Amino acid sequence: MRLLRRALLWGAAAFTAEVAYAYLWPAPAQPEFDPSIVLGPPDGVPLRVAALGDSTLTGPGVRSPVEIWARLALARLAEVTGRRVELRSVGVGGATSADVVHSQLEDAVRFSPRLALVSVGANDVIRGIPLKRLERNLDRIVEGLQAAGATVILSGVGDLGTIPRLAPPLRHMASRLGRRADHVHARVAERHGALKAEQWGWAAHQFRTRRDVWSPDRFHPNPAGHQIWAETCWDVLAPLCKTLSEEAHRYDPQR
Repeated sequence: MRLLRRALLWGAAAFTAEVAYAYLWPAPAQPEFDPSIVLGPPDGVPLRVAALGDSTLTGPGVRSPVEIWARLALARLAEVTGRRVELRSVGVGGATSADVVHSQLEDAVRFSPRLALVSVGANDVIRGIPLKRLERNLDRIVEGLQAAGATVILSGVGDLGTIPRLAPPLRHMASRLGRRADHVHARVAERHGALKAEQWGWAAHQFRTRRDVWSPDRFHPNPAGHQIWAETCWDVLAPLCKTLSEEAHRYDPQR
């Protein structure tokens, strides 16, 4: 049993080291952005949205914040509901779930969001952080946001084995770990009645079969990749449109 345990620990350590090596391999510098913005009609009923997470929100690999998936999805939400969507992102490139708990959650709660997008988890996997710790952190994040009155949407974790920088021997392991992290998101969402994006259907197929979705660093998605994420997010947002529109009619003093 000790030998098996040691083998598993060495295997996990080796995987983490190799993934970290791929992650840290010199690559073109790519700017990051703050996607925070106000979208929709100036006189629309406000809809506050907080975004918490990692570089999926800061967009290294896109040309401007307009192309970041959160902006794309929320611009569509503003158009459909007629509401003035106020997006405030506190996301930071490289953040883990613990970073979100300790450095982002308080600011997001202070914003009093109606919706909250939580996009984190891949860095936990890459850095070898135990999935139980990811789950505990996600519990704390969701609980804090829901206590502030937000409907929470968890991003899930996609197929990390599609990342071009990973050598073929690592890709299968990265896929398995990404899948397990996605299951963590699903358990947390079910436990708290939160919502979760589906990363392992159409989106995963797109990232597996297309070569035009990656930026020059071969790690972060480019605008085409963000468009896939935006569509995946919209699948979760679309069913909320009726409720959000009805809220606007109910609370707009001009109607």
